[in-house]
Amino acid sequence: MDREQLKQRIINNLTNSDTDMQRWDSLQPSDPDYMMHSPAPVGYNTTAEQRFLMQNLLVGFAGGSLLDIGCGRCDLYGIAQELAALNEDIVAYNAIDHNPIMTQLGEQKWGLTDVNIGAFETAKFNKHEWVVASGVFTQRRCETEDDDLRKLFDDIDILYNLSTQVVSFNLLNPINTQQHDGFFYVHPGLIMDMLIEKYQFVNIRCNYSKDVYTVLIYKLQ
Repeated sequence: MDREQLKQRIINNLTNSDTDMQRWDSLQPSDPDYMMHSPAPVGYNTTAEQRFLMQNLLVGFAGGSLLDIGCGRCDLYGIAQELAALNEDIVAYNAIDHNPIMTQLGEQKWGLTDVNIGAFETAKFNKHEWVVASGVFTQRRCETEDDDLRKLFDDIDILYNLSTQVVSFNLLNPINTQQHDGFFYVHPGLIMDMLIEKYQFVNIRCNYSKDVYTVLIYKLQ
């Protein structure tokens, strides 16, 4: 398949996949494709919701090296491939997750090899143009909210130092939403102020959910 055929296939997948998405959304835990294709095991209500969230994390991505932190089933790779193909480019993909079941599913689903298993905080990676963390910071990880906030900014700094162009991640929004125990909510205004002070070039997108927003940090030359 040449580049033009690949590009057309990607466009078709982007615009004419309602039937597939409805089938994946209706999968039940007893179905053989449930873990591979249902949005539920990776924390989404629908495939459309998952795709839109991941597209938000990749606004401006047109190909190149991508490090996927907390990759789960590596579905971000599929979105990144589509965006890169539209730009006639490829994705040099690297990923890590703490759950070996999900990384194995990602390798099987996308034909990947050597998806890393473990904690990103201690893993050794070369720098990548884009570093993306989807859903990594939604659960509380410390005893107090102050410690959770310090941990968040320490982790953002790890991602920033691994990137040469863009860092993106999502957070839970405490504004006008019902908050649940065990989850970490951070006001987007606080995040904007603190990140601009440290990194300068920051964009926050509250454009698809009352509960979740996307943060992008740019490393401009």
